[in-house]
Amino acid sequence: MSPTRNERHGDAARARGRATSEDVARAYGERADALAHVLGRTVAPDDPDRGIIESWASGVPGRILDVGSGTGRWTAHLAARGHAVEGLEPAAPFVDMARESFPAVTFRHAQVSDLDETDDRWAGILAWYSLIHMDDRELPAALATLHRVLEADGHLLLSFFSGSDYAPIAHPAATAYLWPMDDMVTALDRAGFRITGQRTMPGAPHAVVTARAVARQPSVDGRSDRS
Repeated sequence: MSPTRNERHGDAARARGRATSEDVARAYGERADALAHVLGRTVAPDDPDRGIIESWASGVPGRILDVGSGTGRWTAHLAARGHAVEGLEPAAPFVDMARESFPAVTFRHAQVSDLDETDDRWAGILAWYSLIHMDDRELPAALATLHRVLEADGHLLLSFFSGSDYAPIAHPAATAYLWPMDDMVTALDRAGFRITGQRTMPGAPHAVVTARAVARQPSVDGRSDRS
């Protein structure tokens, strides 16, 4: 049997000495209880991210996909506010935890790369610190996948760790990466997004970008190009 795309990617990543997406999911699964304590299982009234996420979601005119939904707290929070939203999470223990805590909300056990196989489309994608473990070889493909599953002119809210230089950093689950804002904006642009806002939190390596999916049109040589 021929190896799948994920298996080929995993073999290549291991050959470079880097963790695969499956390795990261496994690490989160093994530390699920401890990480859930850090992340929280519900959204507190004074959560500093609440205003950002709620404001963004209020402008999304349709279904939202919460990529890397973790304990399910943001997915459930948005659902409680009347949004049509579902979560996507690669770590099985987190999916079980979210489904138990929020049985009325849909949670998919899947990787971002698994979205390559779906015909579903969403009006908005929330990627709240969910792509932080992807290096400069993995992130472009993930962003292209998210662009593909967004509706035309769909909304993206992405948060990440930002720094003056691209660099790996320690994280309780697995290695994460700092991205300069300009580099992240360039990666998003190349994936087919138009940046509508960007913000770096002062005194901390955290940043937020909002973007819209730009339609792609076939070019004269048959390759996809942005309009």
